[in-house]
Amino acid sequence: MKAIKKTLAILLFALVPVLADAQSIPARLEISQIEANDGQVQLEAFQFIKDGEKSYWLSVGHLGVGDEIVQVQFDPLFELFIPLGDTLEEAIDTMEDMKDYFGKPSSEIFEMDGCLAVGFPTKDLQTVTIVPRRVFLTRNLIFKLEYDGYERNTYVPRSTFVSILSGLKFYRKLHPNEE
Repeated sequence: MKAIKKTLAILLFALVPVLADAQSIPARLEISQIEANDGQVQLEAFQFIKDGEKSYWLSVGHLGVGDEIVQVQFDPLFELFIPLGDTLEEAIDTMEDMKDYFGKPSSEIFEMDGCLAVGFPTKDLQTVTIVPRRVFLTRNLIFKLEYDGYERNTYVPRSTFVSILSGLKFYRKLHPNEE
């Protein structure tokens, strides 16, 4: 019994620094979220607060592994994050610029910075290639990333993207003083 009390006291003292450091955990404020492709793609625009600094990010969800034709979805942890800007206006402008690419031909690719991380975006940015693709009546953007020698990508339909953008604009109307 004495050994159990001693062990619990040691664990309690070990937890104190961990709980004291809980203030440095970054905050992720979800602004707009939608699922597409039967729940395979989860798009989310959010405000990220770390060390008192705000920034806006777009999560295009979990990436598949493979090539342009066949993608295998097996990684439920890593998400692809695209930085949108430090203010809400910058975030909306960046999303508007990205939306314009849905109407471009497939030969017109563009690149942005992004990071593949678990839970929260990091400062380890990589180049993400974004390709417009038209399949039958739908328009998609393909977000491609070379990671560990594999091509990882996800398809984002235009309707889903526009819904996220509308959510950001609606958030701006609800919070006009938000920076």
